Amino acid sequence: MKPLQLGLSLIPVAVIVIGLIGWVVTLRGNLDAAIASIGELYESQYDLVDRVQALALESEESLIKVEEYGPAIESIRDRGAEEADRIADVVTRQAVVENEMRQIMSDHAGFADVLRELGEAGYITERRQYGEYGK
Repeated sequence: MKPLQLGLSLIPVAVIVIGLIGWVVTLRGNLDAAIASIGELYESQYDLVDRVQALALESEESLIKVEEYGPAIESIRDRGAEEADRIADVVTRQAVVENEMRQIMSDHAGFADVLRELGEAGYITERRQYGEYGK
């Protein structure tokens, strides 16, 4: 074989060798990236476990607070119900008092009419004005 033919026959082999070297380098880079990602995931697993434990502690503390403050909350609710009953009682009493006041005012108006008629008839000599509550 002539040296030119030998050189031309080695070019495809050189291209294949260069391609293989590039492929191996790329594969090595991908493997390094995958190993780094696995390491990060492994470390974040411990962070996740720590977070879950912290949340569990917070949840337990919240339950303890609910148990601790539960009776106080119920007491406040009971007091609210008692206050609502008291308010309803006051509203009822106010309505009764207002009704009594209207009855008294009506009676006074009736007395004023009677006194006016007695004065007009001459049976009484009093000159005071009674009633006129509606004006």
